[in-house]
Amino acid sequence: MELIKFIFSNFWIWVGFTLILSGIGDFIFKIYNRTLRHRNIQKHGYPPKHCDLDGDFFKNKKKEEDDK
Repeated sequence: MELIKFIFSNFWIWVGFTLILSGIGDFIFKIYNRTLRHRNIQKHGYPPKHCDLDGDFFKNKKKEEDDK
């Protein structure tokens, strides 16, 4: 309870606490996200057969020729 009172005692203390908390949250999210991405790439390989090296879908060459 005293921590909450301290955090809200001053605007700049609250801003600093919020920045630190968001940085820690972002760091935890990135670790979680990269772990899941690593497992997915390890399991399925990269890139999938229906994608180019950037992970974008292949374009239909016949459709491109018709558009020109």
